Amino acid sequence: MRAQESAPPTPQQKKADSFFSGTVTENSAEQISVARSVSGKQEKRTFRITPATKIEGKLQTKVRVTVQYSVDEDGATATRIVVRSSPAKAK
Repeated sequence: MRAQESAPPTPQQKKADSFFSGTVTENSAEQISVARSVSGKQEKRTFRITPATKIEGKLQTKVRVTVQYSVDEDGATATRIVVRSSPAKAK
């Protein structure tokens, strides 16, 4: 039996996009911050928004979103943002 050899990634190969879901805590034209709580541990991430970022829905604070992003030497860049729900309305 031969062991499979995996070739090291070449600079031309792009890493697969990742996903992060949570609630928008801050948003501007240039970036978005999303927070979530997993097993009682709070986690917050900030993503750059570029002209190529696709936004599905009305993006505002306190809405639930899923961010598809890629990471490069400049940090995390949102490639797609999907708004999952509207903020709760006060009665």
